[in-house]
Amino acid sequence: MPASKLNYIVLYDNHSQVYGCSSLKVAKDSPVPEGMTEDNKKIFFIAYEPDNISISLYKIDKQEKENE
Repeated sequence: MPASKLNYIVLYDNHSQVYGCSSLKVAKDSPVPEGMTEDNKKIFFIAYEPDNISISLYKIDKQEKENE
C-alpha cells in the first residue's frame, strides 16, 4: 500500500509528537493538542530532493501562515 502525501509537519514547543499534513490549510486549521496554544505551533514544509538524496525543511513563518 502506498504511503500518504506528507508535505507539511507540525511541531509544538515542549511536545515530542510530530504531526504530518498534506496541505498548509490542514496544518493551519488543525486543533492544537491539550495544553498547547497556537503560539506553540510551528509549521514546516518538507520535500525530498532525489538528485541530492536529501530532505529539505523550510519553516513557514507567521506572515505566510496568515496570508494563506
